[in-house]
Amino acid sequence: MTSRSSLVFAVSVGFPLLMSCGSPVSSNEPGASLAVSQSQALADGTPASTGVLAFLNDGSTTVAVLDNEVPLDVRAAQALIAWRAGPDGVEHTADDRRFVSIAQVDAVAYVGPATLADLEWYARGTGRVTELPLDALVGHFDGLPFTLAEARRTLKLANTESASSLETTYGIAPLAVQDILAARPIAHMVELSRLANVDGTVMQQFKTAMSTLVPEGDPCTIDTTCAAGLVCEGIPNDGSSSYGRCRNTAPIAGDGDTCSVFAPCQSGLSCHGIPSGASEGWCRPAWMTGEFTQYADVALPASTALVESANVVVGLATVPEDIIVEVDVAHSSAHRLVLTLVDPGGDTALLWDGPNEGTPPSRISVTRGISRDSSVNGRWRLRVTNPSGVGSGTLRSWKLKLNSRWD
Repeated sequence: MTSRSSLVFAVSVGFPLLMSCGSPVSSNEPGASLAVSQSQALADGTPASTGVLAFLNDGSTTVAVLDNEVPLDVRAAQALIAWRAGPDGVEHTADDRRFVSIAQVDAVAYVGPATLADLEWYARGTGRVTELPLDALVGHFDGLPFTLAEARRTLKLANTESASSLETTYGIAPLAVQDILAARPIAHMVELSRLANVDGTVMQQFKTAMSTLVPEGDPCTIDTTCAAGLVCEGIPNDGSSSYGRCRNTAPIAGDGDTCSVFAPCQSGLSCHGIPSGASEGWCRPAWMTGEFTQYADVALPASTALVESANVVVGLATVPEDIIVEVDVAHSSAHRLVLTLVDPGGDTALLWDGPNEGTPPSRISVTRGISRDSSVNGRWRLRVTNPSGVGSGTLRSWKLKLNSRWD
C-alpha cells in the first residue's frame, strides 16, 4: 500500500518541516533527494534517526504495520523486514539483524529518500522521536503543522474533555467527537488524524484552542496567548525564531541570595556563577536556565574553509551570565581545530585553539570574549576552522548550557 498525499521539504535551522496531509507520499524514483534539513534530521545519533531505528527494530513492527500504518510501498516494507530477519528469512532466529544506522536502512531495496521521510514522519507523529524542543515541528496532520507543545496539549484535550465541552467550547463536529470518545485513550497524533471524521477543519479547531491559555514553559508568540499570570519572554530580536516561552515572572523569595556547591538555592531557583568557575554564586529563577542542543551533522572536510552551525536560543531572560559549550566532534586531527563561538549580538569568543592547546575537550566554559550585557536569546553560531587543512571529520552535535539574567 502507498500513501496518497504529497510531501514537501523545506530547509530549517532547527528542525525539518515535514509537510503532508495525513501521511507523506512514498515515491522511490531514482534521483529523488532530500533538502539539507531532512538529511541532517536523519543523521546517525540525532533524535529523529534514533526514533526511526527504534521503530524498525521493534518486533511489533511488521510488514503489515509498515505497509498499512506508515504507509510504505509494500515492496519497501517487505524488504525492510526481510533484511531484519537475516539470511534465513525467518524472524527470531540466530541470524536476525538490527538496523544500527540510517545508511543501512537506505541501502535496503526499494528504500529511498521518500521512504525515509515517511518513516521519520511516522516516528515523529507516534512519539518515537524524543529530545525535541517544545517548539519543534512534530509534523503536518490533515494539512496543519503541530509543534511538540501543541501536539501534547491537543492529545490531552482530546483525551480528557467531555463530549459537550468538545462540541460547545471547542467547536468540534459531533461525528468527530463520537470518533474521539470511542478511540480514547488516543496515544499519538497519527492516530488522532486518522479517525474517520477528523479532518482539517477539526484539526484547525484544536489548533485554535492551543493558541490561547498557553501554560507555563510552553512556546508563545505574544503575552495574550499565555495563561493568566504569565508573560511571553525570550522571543529573539534577530528573527531566528518567532517563539518565546510563557513565564511566571513574579518575584520569588531567595532571588539574589548567594549560593555555592555546599549551599544550593531553594526550590524554584538555580545557582548562577558556579559554572563559570566562581566559588560563590547568586540564586536566580530556575526558568532563566536553559539547554539548547543542535544535532548539526556538519562535515568537516580536509580544508581550511570555515564551517559554521547555528543553535537558536529562546525563552530566557535578556543577557547571559554563564555560558557552557559541549561539543561532539569526530575528527582524525582534532588537535588542529580552532573553535569559535558567536553570540546573537555578534560578540565572538575563542573557545579552543587546537594548534596551541591540543585536542579540544567536550565541555568548555566561556569566560572570555562574549559580553555579559549582550543578548542571550537568538542565533548562536559555532565556527570550526582547520588552519592546516589536514584531517577530516564531522561536527555531530553541540550544546549550549546558559544561565541568564535581566539586564
